[in-house]
Amino acid sequence: MLIFKTKQLNWAMFFLLGLGYFSVMSHLEINYFLKNLIAIAPIQVAAIIYVTYSRKEAHTEPDKVSALEELRVKNETSSE
Repeated sequence: MLIFKTKQLNWAMFFLLGLGYFSVMSHLEINYFLKNLIAIAPIQVAAIIYVTYSRKEAHTEPDKVSALEELRVKNETSSE
């Protein structure tokens, strides 16, 4: 049975979305300036989502760091 991992599914999904978007943008017959603005819109949306996600992760990071620090201390004490 073929098992797909999340990363592989994400790459396939983004590839298909990009292919479809390129196809649609290639066949649009609108003003060249507007076509450029519309073509860049997904990149801007992706950047906004990335920045929002990274800032959200930065606020939750101290909890992860403290948990990792606790694991490190436990490993050091158990190895001694």
